[in-house]
Amino acid sequence: MVKKLQTIATVTSSTFTEKTFEVPDLKPFEVYVKIRACGVCHTDLYALGNKDVVAGHETIGEIVELGSMVVNFKPGDIVGFGYLKGACFNCEQCNSGNEILCPSRVIFPTGFGGFAHDTVFDSRFCYKIPEGIEPKYAGPLMCAGATVFTAITNYDVKPTDRIGIVGIGGLGHLGLQFARAWGCHVVAISTNSAKTDEAKSFGAYEFWNSKEFSPEKTASLNKLDFILNTVSGDLPWDQYLTLLKPNGTLINVGVPEKPLSFQGGPMIVHQLRVVGSLVASRHQNAKMLEFAARHNIRPKIEEYPLTAEGTTEAVAVVAQNKARYRAVLVAQN
Repeated sequence: MVKKLQTIATVTSSTFTEKTFEVPDLKPFEVYVKIRACGVCHTDLYALGNKDVVAGHETIGEIVELGSMVVNFKPGDIVGFGYLKGACFNCEQCNSGNEILCPSRVIFPTGFGGFAHDTVFDSRFCYKIPEGIEPKYAGPLMCAGATVFTAITNYDVKPTDRIGIVGIGGLGHLGLQFARAWGCHVVAISTNSAKTDEAKSFGAYEFWNSKEFSPEKTASLNKLDFILNTVSGDLPWDQYLTLLKPNGTLINVGVPEKPLSFQGGPMIVHQLRVVGSLVASRHQNAKMLEFAARHNIRPKIEEYPLTAEGTTEAVAVVAQNKARYRAVLVAQN
């Protein structure tokens, strides 16, 4: 039986309208979901160039109907789904629990996203939301939360480590919370000293203003085991590498605009690593939600109605980098 999905689709890259799409009946592993909330992420903006795009990959909803092979959920369950939508389940990466690295992975913006009133999704990439996390707070955890949590777990950050979080924005404010709950000594690094108190409320023990960095200043600072860079831009990479202890690691989850450039000598002499980290695979996403529930980790959000007008407004705020710190579309019924 054909289903009619009520969505909020693009008219232009910055305006939206209510639109109905017909999709076939549920496949065996699919679930039909009524959407409760959906975060608006910068990654969504890259998908909005064409007409009739239904974006959104920080989606929380209530299961209404199950496909014939779905056994781990029931109607009424509140679930989240995000950037990763499918994988082959047969390759080396999938067999190692790294579905996000599957060469045949299906990722956003393929298919329908969460800017909608209902949708259909592969249940194998859905995650039950723990009790106590409201849908509007769970949404940003599905991408922003999963991204910073995965960076911490991918590179074996220990509770005894000192970690610097670069950028106090949509990713960074969650990075501070996860790293603090992980047990680390957390240092917030930003160009804006006005964020000092707020950064400390999120979990930072110290605040470093990177505008004040100089060879003398960085030499005097207590070095870090890890730096987690959440900024999507270019940084003075050599300067940041001087903040690391020997065997230290700089993890990028923000995407630099230009090729990375730094001196090779210090990397060799101090055995430093510069690495990248993507969003979560399935087991990491489930663990992230469990950890966030246990430690009361929540994004700071701005709410907008899950309507065409609300979506247009929220996308504009995110595009202008004015969200503090995640914009979330919330269902009105």
